[in-house]
Amino acid sequence: MMRARLKAAAREIVAAFDLSSPPPGKQTTPAMLVDALDVFFEDCERIDREYGPTSQVLGEDIDGIADQIFECLHDLAGWADRFKLRNARVAVIDVSLEVAQWCMRHRGQLRQIGPVVAALANRANMAGNLDACIALSDAYEAVIANVAARLQADHTSTDPMRPWRQLLLNAAIVSTRSRDLHKMERAYRRMEAHLPSECAAFFQQAAHQVAGLGFSAEARTMVQARHAKWTSRSRA
Repeated sequence: MMRARLKAAAREIVAAFDLSSPPPGKQTTPAMLVDALDVFFEDCERIDREYGPTSQVLGEDIDGIADQIFECLHDLAGWADRFKLRNARVAVIDVSLEVAQWCMRHRGQLRQIGPVVAALANRANMAGNLDACIALSDAYEAVIANVAARLQADHTSTDPMRPWRQLLLNAAIVSTRSRDLHKMERAYRRMEAHLPSECAAFFQQAAHQVAGLGFSAEARTMVQARHAKWTSRSRA
């Protein structure tokens, strides 16, 4: 599945590289990256066949395979960016989420979270209906649970692009769009615990969003109460 989704984008990137008449050298070419990804994807498929798609696999380096794939996808996306192939770049980045889900299914740990954060953000931008938002909210929850022990200690950082902040903020945004009260409550509690300085601005935007059509009275009450709470704190 991962290999099939990558195929068309990879062809476009390789063709653009070949047309660019690159000088001979020791650089890692798109074709080399695609070949390496094929090998890693074969490993993924073999592990699924031999152990089952959801088994913990102690005899295989699940984390290492995922790391290698993430690195290759990152470099391939870099080539797409260089050739201004936006759709191909988005497609390459998007595969990172499937790799993460494969890793987590086998009880692996996500050690390179940047590509996964980018893939989730792309999915959020493309989620055009309620079912997609609900599924995406679940994907955020799985990733956050996997990386929380390692990343949540970075709450003192001021870098707005740090993965933990992006995960929590985007998860809260998607939970609101899902209109699921349980998902919203869980995501909002994390925001309050880990990103209190951003709550006033976030709940102001959320209050505008839930005022629209499709949101229940309970959702409006939940968001408006938090909006009032954090607005008063920011003024204190």
